[in-house]
Amino acid sequence: MPPRTMSLTEELVARCFRVVEDSGPDPNAMHLDDADYDAMLDTLEAELPGSEPLWLFGYGSLIWKPEIDHVEERVAVARGWHRSFCMKMTRWRGTREQPGLMMALDRGGQCKGVAFRL
Repeated sequence: MPPRTMSLTEELVARCFRVVEDSGPDPNAMHLDDADYDAMLDTLEAELPGSEPLWLFGYGSLIWKPEIDHVEERVAVARGWHRSFCMKMTRWRGTREQPGLMMALDRGGQCKGVAFRL
């Protein structure tokens, strides 16, 4: 079977481009800063058994652009989860009037990705 040609082209993407001003944070959402993330990481590390490595599952852009410090990576499968554009975005990729969608994991199926040992 010959390889399939992708029908999504740069020209088609350019036809959909629009500039959207950032409306600012959602007042109904909790916003985290670097100190919050550091505290969560400290809690997670404290709860892990000392001999157990910490693995991060990449299912989207982390696969081809892993901008994280890691010591190992392996092909992995998350059973019971699948990729889906199911996360509504009202900043950057959309507005409150026209929410955009971002890829996330949703229940059901399975998802092939990359596991990174941190």
